[in-house]
Amino acid sequence: MKRIIYGVNPVKEALKGRPGEVEKILVSEKRGGLEEILDAAEKRGIKVERLPRKRLDLAAETPTHQGVVAFLSTGYRYAGLDELIRAWKRSGERAFFLVLDSIQDPQNMGSLVRTAHVAGAHGVIVPKDRSALVTPAVVKASAGATEHTPIARVTNIAKAIEELKDEGVWVLAVETGSHEDIFTADLKRDLAIVIGSEGKGIRRLVRERCDFSATIPMAGRVESLNAAVAGAVALFEARRQRGPCGRQLKGM
Repeated sequence: MKRIIYGVNPVKEALKGRPGEVEKILVSEKRGGLEEILDAAEKRGIKVERLPRKRLDLAAETPTHQGVVAFLSTGYRYAGLDELIRAWKRSGERAFFLVLDSIQDPQNMGSLVRTAHVAGAHGVIVPKDRSALVTPAVVKASAGATEHTPIARVTNIAKAIEELKDEGVWVLAVETGSHEDIFTADLKRDLAIVIGSEGKGIRRLVRERCDFSATIPMAGRVESLNAAVAGAVALFEARRQRGPCGRQLKGM
């Protein structure tokens, strides 16, 4: 199954991570600043077409494509949970996973995948039902991180959590009302962080499988953070406590 992606960063990352799958790139006639993409396409012999912006709007089915659309020969390949576990063990690092329980907003999904990637997580786990898929909108929101971050799509999140626990991974539920503070909780161990849906939070059966929970302390009158922001806070607090990972971490 073929797919499209759009946006400057997603297309750049596809050319880095899956160059053999990029069949064709469309760029807006008047769009500048695409030299890196055009040079990479030329080196790989990938066809590039310059078209009016309205034609790109139709191809991408959105006007938010930033003047570049790519066609890939294959659909997005989700990883298996076993692949994520093997990748973690090969790394020699402490486990670091992100579990998304029913995140359905593409912007939140993409943002969380991007944050997981730059924080050094070994992968992201999502349910097959009640979850956003890796669509072009998710790829764009992730700034192309979906091209580098393994995402496991599982039938049952609660069962996946049990499998992680069988491997010695501690599972943290990030939710309001917990007695423990995210900044005092021990996040240095083998860890999976669970973030719940935008409206209802973590489902009861999933929460019951978690080993412990922690809340993000907040001032002000707003009751909770956006799911993507809460995930970012938790992931980078874990990264801070754990120190640098074996893979390269870049500064701003």
